[in-house]
Amino acid sequence: MSNTLLSPPGLLLDLPDQAVLAMHAGEPRHGQRLRQDVAALAGALAAHPARDWGLFHDHGYPALVALLALWQSGKRAWLPGNNQPGTEQALGRHCQALLGDWPRPTALPTGTVPLPAGPLDADAELVIFTSGSSGEPQAISKRYRQLFDEVAILEQAFGAGLGGAAFAGTVSHQHIYGLLFRLLWPLASGRTVHSETLQDPASVLALASAGELAWVASPAHLKRLPDDLPWASAGGLQAVFSSGGPLPEDAALALAERAGQAAIEVYGSSETGGIAWRRQGADNDDAWTPLPGVRLEPGPRGATLLRSPHLGESQPWPLADAITLRDDGRFHLGARLDRIVKVEEKRVSLSAVEQALLADPAVAEARALQPAGEQRLGAVLVLSAEGETLQREQGRAALIRRLRQRLAANLETIAVPRRWRLVAALPETGQGKVPMRALQALFKHSQARLPEPGDAHWSAADQVTVSLGVAADLPWFSGHFPGQPVLPGVVQIDWAEGLARRYFELPDGGYRLQALKFHDLILPGAELQLTLQWQASTGTLRFAFRSRQGPHSSARLVFEEPR
Repeated sequence: MSNTLLSPPGLLLDLPDQAVLAMHAGEPRHGQRLRQDVAALAGALAAHPARDWGLFHDHGYPALVALLALWQSGKRAWLPGNNQPGTEQALGRHCQALLGDWPRPTALPTGTVPLPAGPLDADAELVIFTSGSSGEPQAISKRYRQLFDEVAILEQAFGAGLGGAAFAGTVSHQHIYGLLFRLLWPLASGRTVHSETLQDPASVLALASAGELAWVASPAHLKRLPDDLPWASAGGLQAVFSSGGPLPEDAALALAERAGQAAIEVYGSSETGGIAWRRQGADNDDAWTPLPGVRLEPGPRGATLLRSPHLGESQPWPLADAITLRDDGRFHLGARLDRIVKVEEKRVSLSAVEQALLADPAVAEARALQPAGEQRLGAVLVLSAEGETLQREQGRAALIRRLRQRLAANLETIAVPRRWRLVAALPETGQGKVPMRALQALFKHSQARLPEPGDAHWSAADQVTVSLGVAADLPWFSGHFPGQPVLPGVVQIDWAEGLARRYFELPDGGYRLQALKFHDLILPGAELQLTLQWQASTGTLRFAFRSRQGPHSSARLVFEEPR
């Protein structure tokens, strides 16, 4: 059945009974089982009066079952990016019920009759969320027919090169890219879905060593691949997809050399769907090729207009990115046009500030923002090897002075950042996004006391592990203790809470300390792994410091609601 899409209305009716459509919890899920699971859940949903349901599942197969059951029973699904308390509260303005892995999911009626599979309504609705430059989630409605139109375009563009490859992802299905590439496209084309969101690229390559596989990834994952991955044994890797932002050229070329094939980057947004694709390292060109049926044309005031089969009635759609069209129909992608803030009553493009910073060879990554409650700009930078050398030899002040001077030559004075944060890696969510709240947290006074974490590795949506280097010149070592400096326990607790705020939406109130254990001293020069687990339903943060020597400390922080 591969490369032949099931018809949109008959998707559930036409699922082949014995085909393995998903691997979930180590077991195959055949077409007959999927249809039965959908029918049972659809029957319970049909007996519940709620129309709008907030849907969240950690794993792909139950999310797919739930989405199809909601559509089958005539409900509307709302797909948030996480199941945190703030998200649940925001959904309460739109949804009457919650389905899936929530702290308090809605109870479903028991003893209901399964709802047999029938034609799916082309206007069945899914509401997804996207974040603008402010970081405030925006709700976007998608119809089933729009989603299927996009699936059809993906199959037309890339299906022939995939054969019967299964799909596995290191991105979440709770966002439109992961939903389409990890669940809906493979289901409609008869390819197997790997239910678990994988955190370790080695796990992806292990699957590729056992059979044909398509890897659904993001730039956040692909630009930080370990050097020792077993590429030679992953002969079944048929394709690597990347979306969410352009893949840096050096990362794209490195991947092409190691994997033996270039990543397929897909450009688009939640609002527009997929627009174009490219393969750096294969075409020796950074230009983008529009997907089948997609057309770009010049618009007013320098904008570019999009016409697309899956855009719906909202076309032509003005794109938020600067586009340079070529005579051959391809195009070059520039900075975003809509990231504008006001500084001293003047409009400043954050994208222009970032592009100016990235033009300096000392800068590898850059994010510009307006710290909360301030009129001036801030910049968060990841230095390149050249930048790290400059900082080591001349100092942080000299490096920032150089950047300010270069920016002043190209930007208005008010657009030159006044506040700076140099980080080892940009803070990212489990989906590989850089959240605005995490960038804002870097400019809070308390965050200045924290060590700079390295890469973040997510083992679940609520658990992250970061690496920390303990420098010998930290102020807390002074006088604690003479002759044998030791990192104080109170500092370890402070680090755990402060760093957790970069990755989770913790309450602002105080906390109670529970189950505190100190196993071993943390000495100058230690290389630590800090694991943070946030349980939103109980307001509990668990942390544990470890190194190669073993565990150092652990505790629970139980947060109290602010009064």
